[in-house]
Amino acid sequence: MSTRRAFSLVELLLAVFILGIGIIGISALFPAGIAQQRQAADDVMGPIVADNAIALLRTKLKPEWFGSCDEFFQPSDRGYPNGFAAVSLGQTIPGDWRWKRPGFLFANNSATAINELGAIDIFSALYTSNMLGGQLGASLNAALAATEDADGGDPTGAPLYGIPFNRVLFDPQFQPFPSTTVHADTAPVVIISQQERAYPMVGTAGSGLKRPAYFWECMFRKFEGRVQVAIFVFRVVDSGGEPRQYSVAQSLAAQGTLVPPLPLIANQSAAPWRVGGLDGNPVTLSDNATVVNVAPAATPAAILPEQSWQAPSQWIVDEFNTVHRTLMGRRTTKDGMVTLTRPVPDHPRVPALFGNANTGAVLNPPGIKVPAFIPTSDPRGFTLVPIYATVQEL
Repeated sequence: MSTRRAFSLVELLLAVFILGIGIIGISALFPAGIAQQRQAADDVMGPIVADNAIALLRTKLKPEWFGSCDEFFQPSDRGYPNGFAAVSLGQTIPGDWRWKRPGFLFANNSATAINELGAIDIFSALYTSNMLGGQLGASLNAALAATEDADGGDPTGAPLYGIPFNRVLFDPQFQPFPSTTVHADTAPVVIISQQERAYPMVGTAGSGLKRPAYFWECMFRKFEGRVQVAIFVFRVVDSGGEPRQYSVAQSLAAQGTLVPPLPLIANQSAAPWRVGGLDGNPVTLSDNATVVNVAPAATPAAILPEQSWQAPSQWIVDEFNTVHRTLMGRRTTKDGMVTLTRPVPDHPRVPALFGNANTGAVLNPPGIKVPAFIPTSDPRGFTLVPIYATVQEL
């Protein structure tokens, strides 16, 4: 009788080995596929979240509510805010002012109907009231609030504690001349909670609801008489990569605890981004999209949050209303130069962008010195993933 041999142990192990190699190869595709799916979702959702943010702001704000620094007798505030005196930007035209962030609140007041934790106060009305002895901000803990120009700006003018509001519209006692008095409780109260700056939006009792996947922050400026808004969309993830409930934290001491924490603004006055790239010559195309940053370090370290505009796939808004994105970024100080997706554009020499002193300066433009961006981490250690940025008219 003939006998049939079974597989030997060696053959069985060889078959298992080959099968294992195939499974490992297939499983290696899953993380890349998940990352691609996440990127595709972000590319689609970023503009949608930004459009929702603009729509919300338009329901709560009117362009005529914004005033000018000149109404507060502070023409110097037309320069860039928050201590960047070394950044030589010149003065923009009368009535205009450069990018400013809303005020932030970091403590919830149980006496109000909303949760102020992480909320933004567009015109810093509560802080202004507190500083001027008004009733509106009497219970505000000023140490848990952050505003632009929190020192009141130019001491020779009327105090301005945030984005300029229209004094003619909101202060019936306003007299342009000669008084510089700002009356308490005249700034318009426009507060947008952290829940309203989440997408999908959840209520204050949202623990049982789906966690928001995206968040957004904003800046405002007046440019040639029109109010413009910059919207930054980002995700917040925990160590497991999942979305989480989130509220904006107060800045670290190194960044200034009384300065609005988001978006961050870098001081690139020592190494501005110039038209023409590293050599400033647009004819040499190879470096036109490369911008100056800190040279690679002998002892590499992590990029600081206040310099994380250098991160890969970062979204950046500059002082000329241009949106940039990094193509090749830096995660540590050992990495090379940062390359943008497009070269730094040149701009017409108009007073609204460069000030009267620079209108005829065709050569040697000042370059980009104060990029604004969402950092890659916050003071609590959460990872922030920039998704999208846009500039639109309010």
